[in-house]
Amino acid sequence: MKNQPIKRSNELKTLSREHHLGLLFCWKINQGLKLRIETVRLKKYLNYFWNAHLKDHFLNEEVLLFNRIDDAVCRHAKTDHLAITMQIEKINSTNAEASVFKILVDMLANHIRFEERIVFPILETQLAGSTLQGVALFLETDHKDSFKDEFSDEFWVKKEGVGNNGKPKT
Repeated sequence: MKNQPIKRSNELKTLSREHHLGLLFCWKINQGLKLRIETVRLKKYLNYFWNAHLKDHFLNEEVLLFNRIDDAVCRHAKTDHLAITMQIEKINSTNAEASVFKILVDMLANHIRFEERIVFPILETQLAGSTLQGVALFLETDHKDSFKDEFSDEFWVKKEGVGNNGKPKT
């Protein structure tokens, strides 16, 4: 049987759309790795995405959802957030090699799939409808100016006549 699209409650659709942005981030970093882009450029994009989007996304999930139910699944989700945050800090505290970026994107992609396939369905059944409606209202208000990836260095796009450092080939 082919994988069917996941049906998401209207109240959590904003977070699911943000998960799509997270998977797109992973794809872009992976493309940069395939193109052997300098890790300093990857790090700039990582920090842009972290500060402009992912850090707040994690906080919203924890405060609005995971802290409401004390079970193994929500604890696992929060532990994933911490591990991903620590991997980002590791990248920023060193001259990170490509392998460290690969670990990060694999962690984030696996975490997003875990939330979509396991965590959100549990929360949709265990949280009261009024609680989910409050979450949706907050997210709708908080996301009036939702994140748009406007990072200027599109390293993930292979450009003819341009080297991996972004400078014209000579």
